[in-house]
Amino acid sequence: MRIHDSETNKCKKKLMLEPKEFEQGIEYALANGCDGLQIDTWNIADATMDFRLFEKVANQIVFLSFMNISTTNVINLEHIYSLERLETFYCQKVDLHIDFARFSSLRNIGIFYNKSFLNLDKLERLESAVISKFAGKDMLLFSGWKSIKILHIYQSQIECLRGIENLIRIDTLLFAHNRKLTDISNINLLDYVGEVSFEKNSRLRDYSVLANNRNIHNLFISDLDGLEFIKSMKSLSSFSFWNCKNGDLSPLLANPILKEVYFTPNKKHYSHTLEQIKILITSE
Repeated sequence: MRIHDSETNKCKKKLMLEPKEFEQGIEYALANGCDGLQIDTWNIADATMDFRLFEKVANQIVFLSFMNISTTNVINLEHIYSLERLETFYCQKVDLHIDFARFSSLRNIGIFYNKSFLNLDKLERLESAVISKFAGKDMLLFSGWKSIKILHIYQSQIECLRGIENLIRIDTLLFAHNRKLTDISNINLLDYVGEVSFEKNSRLRDYSVLANNRNIHNLFISDLDGLEFIKSMKSLSSFSFWNCKNGDLSPLLANPILKEVYFTPNKKHYSHTLEQIKILITSE
């Protein structure tokens, strides 16, 4: 058990503990004014935590993180909702019937999706979310997140972005390692999105649907077939990538709005080096 000064702005003083230290840890957090708890549950097999103890720190905990927890490791689950000031909740490989809508102050989540989770669609005040292993085929579950600004989706089963057009305050989107994702057309229905990243979505290499896009300002794509669509993107100021299959980088020079380009490495079949592209864009 140890206290860490938080490395982010999610909390000020975080207590890291093991499940066998749960009761002692709660008392320690109370005595030392900790506003964050991170429970390391790698060795949880023989540990049971009584969540009634959360009531003792209900007025101070704003950050909670734990992993590898199931119903066999917890008693009195209901008392987790006593954490009425909880703003940030991270849970990885957690199999509990958690009703996220009951945390009235919740603003940030980082979760490995589980079908036991309840009311994820009701989080209208949520501002940032990192979702892994989501089982849905589209984005409709998240379409009610009216306050969301940052959304990352990893290793999901999504096939399309239907529902994303309802995220009216979104600023940053990242999609990574989503093996079934092929249709991103609904992203064009957003009014504005500051940054969009597509990383290693194995079936997605044709981005021609982004031609004439008016809302994306900064774009990263790890792997793509060609860059022709870049020429007609109306708001794109920054673009970066890792691998362009056809090697023709000339479309990067045909967009008058585009000011920043980065890619690595320089490849033999590319029509231009990065240095050449930067000089040519600057001279336009």
